Amino acid sequence: MARIYLVRHGRTELGWDRDYDPGLDDLGRSQASAAANKLATLGPLEVISSPLRRARQTAMPLAELWGCSIRTEKHFGEIPSPRSDLRERGG
Repeated sequence: MARIYLVRHGRTELGWDRDYDPGLDDLGRSQASAAANKLATLGPLEVISSPLRRARQTAMPLAELWGCSIRTEKHFGEIPSPRSDLRERGG
């Protein structure tokens, strides 16, 4: 039986109403490192990430621990917002 471990991205530096593809803030980077340390004994396994910056930055510490690359999967994104204007997304 295959196992899949899902990890949600760490906290972002900007909200979804301020940036289309925000990266992680300091706490988010700390959360990514903590997740990597927690998952380290499970691998090395393949690391697959959304192409979104916050997801790739969350996956990076684990990939570095395992000495592997991150495969980005374009289908692991997010549901598009019905509003393309960032100012309208915060409403």
